[in-house]
Amino acid sequence: MLTSCASKPVAQVCPQIPAALLAHLDKTGFNGKTYGDVSKYAVILKRERDICLHRVEQIRRWHDEMDMSK
Repeated sequence: MLTSCASKPVAQVCPQIPAALLAHLDKTGFNGKTYGDVSKYAVILKRERDICLHRVEQIRRWHDEMDMSK
């Protein structure tokens, strides 16, 4: 009998991603009609994208910390 088959399986607990990093972000709708409205909307979209990218980076850091704690 193979020794790896004879040993009991080990249950692993997966850590939960912090809820703040998974919080819902509302998508800002566009209601404008002018080029000025488009430029303002572009700034809003950039800010929303930056928030999302920051969260992704934080999740990556959290994941790296979990790997190093093993």
